[in-house]
Amino acid sequence: MHYKTFFTIIFLLSACVAARTQSYTITGRISDLQSHQLLGGVTIQTTDGSSSSLSGDNGIFHLKTDRPSGLLHLSLTGYKPLEIKYNHGQDLNIQMEIDIRILNEVRVTAYGDGRSVKETAGGIALLTGAQMREGDGTSMQQAMNSVPGVRMDHSHGEDSRISIRGEGVRSPWGNRNIKIYVNDIPLTETDGTSRIEALDVSDLGRAEIIKGPASSLYGGGVGGVIKFQLERAPYQEQSIESAAMFGEYGLNRQTLTYRNGGERLNSYVSIGRQQTNGYRAHSSDERNFIAGNFQWFPSSSRTITMLISRTIQNALIPGALTATQVKEDPTQAATEYSDKNASREHKWTRIGIGQKYIFNDGLTNSSSVFTYFYDLHHPLPFGIINSAYQSFGGRTRFDYNPGFKALPTTFTMGSEFTQAFNMGNIYFNEQGTENGLMSNTDYRNKGYSIFYQSETELGKLANLVFGISVNGLTYRAFNRLHPGQSGVKNFDAQLSPRIALSHNFGNWLSLHGTVSSGFTNPASDQIQNPDRTINNNIQAEKGINYEIDAKGNLFQSRLGYDLALFVMDMKGELIGQALPFGVNVFHNAGITKHQGAELGLSYQPVRETDNRFVSSLFAHAALTYTHFRFIDYKTLDEDGHIAAEYDGNPLTGIAPYMFNGGIDMDTKAGFYANANLFFNDRYTLNDAATDYNPAYMVINAKMGYKKDLGGHFGIHLYAGLQNITNERYSSFTEINTPGYGAEPAYFNPALPRNAYGGLSLKYFFNDHK
Repeated sequence: MHYKTFFTIIFLLSACVAARTQSYTITGRISDLQSHQLLGGVTIQTTDGSSSSLSGDNGIFHLKTDRPSGLLHLSLTGYKPLEIKYNHGQDLNIQMEIDIRILNEVRVTAYGDGRSVKETAGGIALLTGAQMREGDGTSMQQAMNSVPGVRMDHSHGEDSRISIRGEGVRSPWGNRNIKIYVNDIPLTETDGTSRIEALDVSDLGRAEIIKGPASSLYGGGVGGVIKFQLERAPYQEQSIESAAMFGEYGLNRQTLTYRNGGERLNSYVSIGRQQTNGYRAHSSDERNFIAGNFQWFPSSSRTITMLISRTIQNALIPGALTATQVKEDPTQAATEYSDKNASREHKWTRIGIGQKYIFNDGLTNSSSVFTYFYDLHHPLPFGIINSAYQSFGGRTRFDYNPGFKALPTTFTMGSEFTQAFNMGNIYFNEQGTENGLMSNTDYRNKGYSIFYQSETELGKLANLVFGISVNGLTYRAFNRLHPGQSGVKNFDAQLSPRIALSHNFGNWLSLHGTVSSGFTNPASDQIQNPDRTINNNIQAEKGINYEIDAKGNLFQSRLGYDLALFVMDMKGELIGQALPFGVNVFHNAGITKHQGAELGLSYQPVRETDNRFVSSLFAHAALTYTHFRFIDYKTLDEDGHIAAEYDGNPLTGIAPYMFNGGIDMDTKAGFYANANLFFNDRYTLNDAATDYNPAYMVINAKMGYKKDLGGHFGIHLYAGLQNITNERYSSFTEINTPGYGAEPAYFNPALPRNAYGGLSLKYFFNDHK
C-alpha cells in the first residue's frame, strides 16, 4: 500500500508538470486595416515576453506558447502597436492601423508590390482618414494641399478641383487628367472626368496619391492616380457614434456611424446630412449621404468586399466675379447666375463587389465588378442640362511569384473594362425654367485597359520594375435633333510603358529613378467641330516623365524626408476655343515642358514612447517648385489661322511656389491642438499671361479633447478657426475666361475668417478599456 501511494503521487506530479509544459500554437494572418495588404515582418509576442514570432511575407504567423489564452502584443514600424486577446484553437484575422507619424514606412498598394512608401519608386504620398478630416471635416482641401505637388481648389459647397503637378488645373469643372478609384473601383467616368463631391470626407479611411503618369497599371490620367479607401472599423471594435458640427454661414452637419471590426466581418455604415447657407449670395449647399463598406473573411484565403453609397446634393452656384466686382462686394453673385437660377441637383449611386483570393503562396487574384449611376439637373446661364448617366464594369488582377532562386520576380497581369451610357438634354434657360430644346445627344462609351508588370530583385538592396499597358476608348454619339451630327470616335490605342530602378542604401536613403509615359483622352464634350459634328482628328494628350526620388529616415526615424526631381514633356495638349452658347472647340496643338522639385519633411521630436505628458509632437512641411512653360502653343481662329502665340509663357493656373506647413500636438490627458499654414504664389489666369491671381496665405488652427470614458463611452469635443488672418483670396479660379470685350470673370472669393465647433459621442458595445 505504501508503494502504491508513492507511485500515485509521482504520477500526479508528472501530470501536473506535463500540463504546465504543454505547448499551444497560436496562428493567424495580419493585414493592413484599410488596404488589406498582407503584412510581413510583424513582431508578435506574449505580453510577458516569454514567446515571440514574426509574420511571413504572406502575413501568416505561428507562435508557440505554454498558455492556452492571454494577450498578444504586435508591432511593426509604420503601424500602431496593437494588443489583442487570444484563445487556443482560434484562427486570428488581425488588421493593423497605420501610424500617421511614420508614413514613410507604411506599406502601399500603388504599384501592387506591398513595399513601403520609402521603398516604392516614384512620387507616392499617403493620407490617412484622420488627416483628411483635419479642419472642419467638410473638405479634404487642407490635407491634399499638404502633399508636395498636389493642389486642391475649393470654391464653395458645389465644386472642387484637384491638380497633380499642374495636370487637371485647366478643367473648368470636375477633375481631369487624374484617375480616381474608391476601393479599387474607378470613380473616374469613361471619358476621364471625375467628381469627388459624391465622397463624404467622414467616410474616407485612406488615400494613396501617385504623382505623374501611372498608365502602365491604371490607364488614362497623365497627371497621376488617387486611390481612396473607405473607412473600416478598427480591429475588435464594435461601436456606434453620433456626431454634430456647427459653423458660421449656416454650416451644420450631423452623422451617425456604426462600426464592427469582427474576426470574420468588418462593417462600416454611415449616414449623415450637411448644409451651409454659403458666404456669397446664391451659394447655399445641402447634401445627404449614406455609405456602407463591408469586408467578409469566409476563410484565410478569401476576402469579399462590398461597397454601396448614395449621395444627394442640391447646390446653388453664384458664378465667378471680375476683379472689380470682388473689390466692390465679394459676397455678391454674378447677375447672370442668380437671374437664371444656376444650380446643381445631383444624385449619385455607387455599388461594387470585390474578391481577393489567395490560391497559394505564389498566386493571388483580386477582382471586382461595379455599377455607377447618377441623375443631374443643372441650370446654367447658357442653358439647362438634364442628364442621366450609368456605367458598369470590372477590374481583375493576378499576382504571381514563381519562386525563382536567382533574380526573384513577381509578375502582375490584369485588365479593366468600363461601359457607360449618358443620355443628355440641354434646354434654353429662361429665368431658370426650360424653354425649348437646344440639344439632345446621347453617348455610349467603352474603355478598356490591359496591363502587365514585372518586379525583379537585383540582389538584396535593388529592384527593377517594368510595366506596360494597352488602352482603348470608343465614343458613340447619337444626336436626336440633328442625326447628321451623330458619329463614332475611336481613339488610337495607347501603349504606356514604365520602368523604375530602386536601390536601398539603408534606413537613411532609398534612391529611385523612373521613366513613365501617360495619356489623357479628350472628354466626350471635347470631340466636336464648330458645326457640332464629330472631330475625327482629335487624339489623346500624351506625356513622358523622367524622375529621380530620394527618400529616407534620420535620427532614429524621427525625421523623414522625400525629395523628387522631375521633367515631363507633354505633346498634343488640348487647346480650347470658346464659342457662343457655352460651346468650346478643342484641337491637339500644345507642347509644354514641366520641370519641378518637390520636398516633403516630417519631424517628431516627441513620441508616445518618450513617456511625457505631451505624448506626441509632430511637425511637417511640403515645398513645391515648378517651372512649367509653353513650348509650342498657338490658338486658331474660326478659319484655322493662328490667332495668338504663347510660346515661352508660364503654364496657366500653376503657381511657381507652394508651401504647406503644420504642427500637431497630442497629450496623454486627451487634449490636442494643431495649426496649418498654406502659401500659394501668384499665377497666370490666361494663356497670354496678362492677368494674375495674387499670392495668398491661409492659416488654420484647431484644438480639442478626445478620450475614452470608462469601458463603454468615448467623447470628442473640438473647436477651430479657419483663415485666421482674414485673407481675401480666391482658391478656385476659372482660367482663360473670355471677356467678350468686357472684364473677364475669373474669381470665386473664398471664406473669410470663420469659426466652427463640434461634438461626437461614441458607445462601445464591447469593453474598450
